[in-house]
Order: sequence, then structure tokens, then C-alpha cells
Amino acid sequence: MILASAASGTFAGVVLFVFSHVAPMFGAGNFIRDLDKPRIFGAAVSRREAHVVGALTHILVSGASGAMFGFLVSLNIFQGFDLISLLGWSVVMTLAIGGVILPLEGHGVFGVKEDAWFPVDLFITNILWSVLFWWMIRILLPLLS
Repeated sequence: MILASAASGTFAGVVLFVFSHVAPMFGAGNFIRDLDKPRIFGAAVSRREAHVVGALTHILVSGASGAMFGFLVSLNIFQGFDLISLLGWSVVMTLAIGGVILPLEGHGVFGVKEDAWFPVDLFITNILWSVLFWWMIRILLPLLS
């Protein structure tokens, strides 16, 4: 169950990552601008390297969020993979990502260094992650049973 959850979370993260790169081509019109010098653990890196590390971080956090939800379901903290539980989980994810991950990446608490609307984007993204996760886990669990 935990591996299926991790796979579903990773899938949802990849889909959202692809959408974030395709959306500006169809009218969203703006990418997040990085005005600072990209650094990883204090070392200067190219923008491409920083982008790849950011993408991997996003996908790993998505997979870890899915695995954690599956673990909580296995402990009966959540009763199952229903959409309402997952939408509640998206609130927990928003608080964890916005309060811990984004500040560690240098984006500020909830990403406010990037954009005033970033917290809203983060919450909407996590809701979409929950819906994609819910859809994928409903496909994977019967296949693994």
C-alpha cells in the first residue's frame, strides 16, 4: 500500500510539473522568475542545474507525500483513500511544503519571496495533487491486490 501510494504521489507530481511547463504556452503567460544567483548547498550552479534540482525536489516531495499518506492509511489514521481525506491531506501538505520546504529552498515562507500569489498557487497545486493521487491510487490498488 505504501509503495502504491508513493507511486501515485510521484505520478501526480510529474503530471503537475509537466502542466506547470505547458501552461504558460497556452495563456498563463508567466514563468516564475529567478532573479537571484542559483546556488545549491552554497555552490554556484547554472540555472539549468537549479531547475533540474528543483524538479527532482518537487517530484521527491510528491512521492514522499503519497507514501506518508499511505503509511497513515495503514495505521488507520485515515480510513482509506477517499477524496475528502485527501483534500484534508492537501492542507497538511500545504503547511509542510510552505512552512518547511520552500524556506529551505530560499523561496521564503509559503513562497512569498517569489510572488504574493504563490501561497494560493501552492494550495491549488496541492488540491490538484490530491485529485490526481486519488484517481491514480484507485487504478493502482486493484492491480496490486
